[in-house]
Amino acid sequence: MVGFWIVLPFQIFAQSVAELTLESPNVEQLWMRAFWQEEHSGKTMQGEVLPADWNFFEEATFQSDSETEEWTLKVSVENAPALCIYFDDFHLPVGGQLNFRSEEGRFSEDFVEGPVDYRENNDHGRWVSGEIPGEQVVIAYTQPVGTIGAPDLHISGVGFFFRMLWLDGEYDLLSENNRGSDPCQVDVMCPEGDDWQCQRDAVVRLRISMGGGIYLCSGAMVNNTALDCRQLLLSSFHCADDMSESDWGFMKVRYNYEYFDCGGTASFNSHARTGVTLLTYSDDISAGGNINGSDFLLMEVEDPIFDSWTPFYAGWDVSGSVSTSGVGIHHPSGDRKKISTYTTNLANSSTYFPGAHWRVYWEETVTEHGVTEGGSSGSPLFDEEGRIVGTLTGGASFCESPYAPDFYGKMSFHWDGNNPISDDEKLEAFLDPLATGQQVLDGSYVTEEESPCAEQTVCGAVELEELWLMENEWSLLPNPAREQLYIDWSGEIQASEIRIFDAAGRSVLTANVRNMSTPAVSLAGLNSGMYFLTLFTEGGASATRKFLVE
Repeated sequence: MVGFWIVLPFQIFAQSVAELTLESPNVEQLWMRAFWQEEHSGKTMQGEVLPADWNFFEEATFQSDSETEEWTLKVSVENAPALCIYFDDFHLPVGGQLNFRSEEGRFSEDFVEGPVDYRENNDHGRWVSGEIPGEQVVIAYTQPVGTIGAPDLHISGVGFFFRMLWLDGEYDLLSENNRGSDPCQVDVMCPEGDDWQCQRDAVVRLRISMGGGIYLCSGAMVNNTALDCRQLLLSSFHCADDMSESDWGFMKVRYNYEYFDCGGTASFNSHARTGVTLLTYSDDISAGGNINGSDFLLMEVEDPIFDSWTPFYAGWDVSGSVSTSGVGIHHPSGDRKKISTYTTNLANSSTYFPGAHWRVYWEETVTEHGVTEGGSSGSPLFDEEGRIVGTLTGGASFCESPYAPDFYGKMSFHWDGNNPISDDEKLEAFLDPLATGQQVLDGSYVTEEESPCAEQTVCGAVELEELWLMENEWSLLPNPAREQLYIDWSGEIQASEIRIFDAAGRSVLTANVRNMSTPAVSLAGLNSGMYFLTLFTEGGASATRKFLVE
């Protein structure tokens, strides 16, 4: 399935494979550029896009047999911690599959992304891969002989990453030790996040390509009064104020990027969609980089989001009422999802523009003292009712100064405030398409109801099932296992799907278990080692157990 990382048995061919090489950038200059961006624009730079102009099928090595055609190409950049591949002419016919893997022999187990198939096609023909560790990416396209339709793959650039990768184990060539953000940050799976599971599922990590650079921000899926589950994504304008028309098709939106446990080491890495459509923004960044408004950005995710990712469309409050407590949920430095808590009233701030922002102070909680960092920009601020009241522009909090304030553009100002845009470009026109005049709306999950985003009662149903999963015993038998794995399941709620992930968080197996009183799955083909099994219910709840394969 598109977007899941699995290990595939690549064939080793006797003939040499074509290789293309780009000159490595000056990493010291990249760091200087990153520091400048953080100080002057509030952007968090992760890498650089190296220009390329290659027709994959003209450059790749081709071979075939009676059933399959395959093209293979190596792309290398010396001393790269990780690379990604940009395509500005991307089309795959039905039956064709595109895979990316790390250099053969570089790691004990190849890092593989794919297979990518026709479901990633779009009208503008742009697509970009995830981060592949190492200084070489092996690109392989295969299709059955006689496939109808011609593939197109034109490589326009290669992304070179120099920091904030947070890859696991031996893939962590930067020795970032899987930690990522500063040590005071609180994982969203810690006790502080227990009451914010719906809001957690709304927050996403953004990888933004613009002006030759690669940047990190956060955002949130948001509900609208039509309750139609339109894939609306809210962030901050300063995250993407230098985007060209073509850059929007390369934005990577990552879902469920959080550790499975508080202080954990494993996470989903593969739940990502590529490409957004720009809808509206505050248009309040001056030539000098100053923000003269509330700094909002609204986009629409192009490709359908899988229901199994449990996307939550967050509610909002645009009344301008002062919240007395709540949380910020975000991806500091592009790390797994974190949560920061406030327990004192939000205050009006004119730090950026008169009346356009909330000032918030974070409190120490049971786990640590969560704050924000670069990469948190664009993330939502939730009030005590779980509704978005602001989006992060910037601030001064960090682990060594946790009581310094942060500043969030007000939803009320995004809605109909004095940003330099027309009325039909303000947030109200998009989040209240029915012109109801509502100032408060609850969030919701996707369901099969007639109005699929039927307010937070849907979220409540998911919470009840998650509560059942936490309070009732269910286990995996046998554990360790060999050929077959059974779930000791009471059947009081309906199990829907099983997904198995390896120790690096890559999906290796998916099984439909609807109508099974005792869900079971074959482990054929799995290597020995530790795995995670996530069970999904019909209502969208999920829980995860560890098991071993002998």
